[in-house]
Amino acid sequence: MGVRLRVRSSWTQGAESPEARYEFDQSRVVIGRRAGADVQLPHVAVSSTHATLRIDGPRVALVDEGSTNGTRVNGALIAAARPKPLREGDVVEIGGFTIEVTLGATAAPTTIEDTRALAMHLLRAALDPDAGRLAPPRLTVLNGPRAGESLELPPAPSSVLLGRAESCDLSLPDADASREHASVVRDHRGVRVRDLGSKNGVAVNGRATREASLSDRDELRIGATLLVFEDPASPALEAVVAEPETPVEAPAPAPPPPEPGPPLEPEPAPEIPAALPSPEELGASVQTPLASAQPPAPRASADLVVYVLAGAVLALSAAGLLWLLGAG
Repeated sequence: MGVRLRVRSSWTQGAESPEARYEFDQSRVVIGRRAGADVQLPHVAVSSTHATLRIDGPRVALVDEGSTNGTRVNGALIAAARPKPLREGDVVEIGGFTIEVTLGATAAPTTIEDTRALAMHLLRAALDPDAGRLAPPRLTVLNGPRAGESLELPPAPSSVLLGRAESCDLSLPDADASREHASVVRDHRGVRVRDLGSKNGVAVNGRATREASLSDRDELRIGATLLVFEDPASPALEAVVAEPETPVEAPAPAPPPPEPGPPLEPEPAPEIPAALPSPEELGASVQTPLASAQPPAPRASADLVVYVLAGAVLALSAAGLLWLLGAG
């Protein structure tokens, strides 16, 4: 069984986090900052040999190799030197980098050249090229009428054309060069030169080639013209590798974008009666309860009865009192 890794950096200065993808079908995958690591993560928060993936058939385990800043799986810190089994979709956090794990067969295993190019891709984004801290790779002419002139390579993915034709991105007044001699292609895996079927071919560091990856300070020959390829990310990566391990609090990984929820159902429209009541019907419905209500009975007659009864009681009381006195 193989493993695929999708790496994202939380150190990116820009808004968008860069991504690097790796595929391996070997039994041991080294993750760290040093040159030669299978997954090279360019930051001082990552130890030289930070962790290893151990693949044994369908079983995949992650081991922290005593790193300075630790290793997390799905947000939980794992113990050093103790294998942590991994499952499909697990997310590993190492020194400000998140690694999403996918298990299964691989199509094209990642080479050591790919690993270095991907590390420079991650480093370039972290160093914020828009702020001028890291210049883009470039080609510089070493001889001939255009000696000293340079061509900066556009951001990946891109391609530039080299040759004798004036329409080329870098036009070379060289009789030994074909009109469209070669192309230089830049993508997330690095920079490559391709011979476009030229008469005199392309050489890199003195060796003829149809296609080759370019590294910093490589020398190209196009016809009789010599050019040097320079990539400032290469010495920057070497400087990061040489830094001592440092306890660093890595930034929290960016949260994944929220998954879209179910569409909101529109509220039902209020029901409108087929016909509105006429003004006469509306007036009748308002007046009906008023007409049925009866006014309260007048209280004058009831009060008169009470007064008469009270006077009769007083008269009888006075008569009874006089009779008792006369009898005595």
